[in-house]
Amino acid sequence: MRTLTSAAIAALLFLAGPAHAVLTVEGITYTLTEANTADPLTDRFTLSITGINGALDPKPTRTGIDAIAFNQPTGFTTATMISPGNYDLVLGGLDSDGCKQNAANFFCFDNTLIDENNNPPGIPATLIGSTATYVFDITAADFTGYNPSFKINYVGAANNYDLVSLTIGLNGGTPGQQCATPPCDVTTVPEPGSLALLGGALLSGGLALRRRRQG
Repeated sequence: MRTLTSAAIAALLFLAGPAHAVLTVEGITYTLTEANTADPLTDRFTLSITGINGALDPKPTRTGIDAIAFNQPTGFTTATMISPGNYDLVLGGLDSDGCKQNAANFFCFDNTLIDENNNPPGIPATLIGSTATYVFDITAADFTGYNPSFKINYVGAANNYDLVSLTIGLNGGTPGQQCATPPCDVTTVPEPGSLALLGGALLSGGLALRRRRQG
């Protein structure tokens, strides 16, 4: 029973942590982390993009990120970009021309520093393996089973860059899944907080059983 109790403690500590997912496309890795905030209806997301213009990037001439978009969780209210500060919210989706208003079930963060050549600053083309990090809050009624369908549009010297449009795989979803009709159909799993409560219940049950056997 000691082994069972130790495993329950380890599971509890693990499940209480933030949700975390990784998607790699064309040598560029997208890591998304979801964490709770003081507001029970708002979760904070951190998107880290690594390998831009790196050795595995098939088009290492990217000079900036024009826009990023995600499908909306259940009961979506709003989203706010915390960092960097030069992205505005557009309620809509994203294609190769940028954010599109009124596209159902999506929200988009649009780079406001685009110049006349459509080259927003932020990713130096000469910086090998550069990283971009976005921190944003989403307010919604329910994040249970939320598997973000993620879109990103780059600009640079190439005639075009493939428009990534795939699920990241957060909260038990499948990374790289096509999402033709958002929101994607994913397996519903408990949120980290709910999982922590479940782990606590399992731990309590294990301790009670141990006491009963010792008695």
